[in-house]
Amino acid sequence: MKFLFPHFYKNIPPQILKPIQKWFSLFCVAFLFLLVSWGYALFCVGKDVEQGNIYRIIYVHVPVAWCAFFWVFSAFVFGILTFIYSKKQIIYDRSCHAANILSALFSFLVLLTGSVWGRPTWGVWWDWDPRLTSSLIMFILCCAYLILRHLSNDPRQNRKMGSFIAILNGINVPLVYSSVNLWRSLHQPQTFIQKTHNSSLDIELTLLVSTVTLFLLSITLYKIIRFAISVQENLEIARENQQ
Repeated sequence: MKFLFPHFYKNIPPQILKPIQKWFSLFCVAFLFLLVSWGYALFCVGKDVEQGNIYRIIYVHVPVAWCAFFWVFSAFVFGILTFIYSKKQIIYDRSCHAANILSALFSFLVLLTGSVWGRPTWGVWWDWDPRLTSSLIMFILCCAYLILRHLSNDPRQNRKMGSFIAILNGINVPLVYSSVNLWRSLHQPQTFIQKTHNSSLDIELTLLVSTVTLFLLSITLYKIIRFAISVQENLEIARENQQ
């Protein structure tokens, strides 16, 4: 990392650099394992009976979806804690902010990979299907949170508005998950793959490894983003106190 970013190392104080370096190293390890799991899914696991090779996007789409659900729900929890514990409001708000950044990222990837999967299977890039529509609402609420945090000059007002949006988005998660069962949908149900060339255990294990490694990678991203938010806000507070 030092070889790749020499100016970064030169300009950042050690007390800030060490935590980032630690989590970036873990990020690289998790990313390597994720690439290995995707490589195995691409070249070693057999194709599906009905969908052929296009089904392999499941090893990206499903882990991304679970990460999106996890971080939206995490932001939901941190948003509630921001309202409840006024003394630790800033701490929980920073966690909520970091979780929402990841929520927006993974929600966008859910829509992107879903569209790539939908084009050859449904014949269209997009359909106002209940699962797709509720996923789009989830992404829009993530973006709304990030926008509302900068609408006012009052940090407390921004925290309250952001927490409200995070809580609202968390309520939407069960709707997104259960939408294929509640309404008639183009989207396939939770379990849909038929196997011929490989066992169900092979598919399920590969999918589990992909999900776990992507989840661990997202944890390292959360730590880096959370730390960067804390540093930025502390610097802003210090500048205000000097004026």
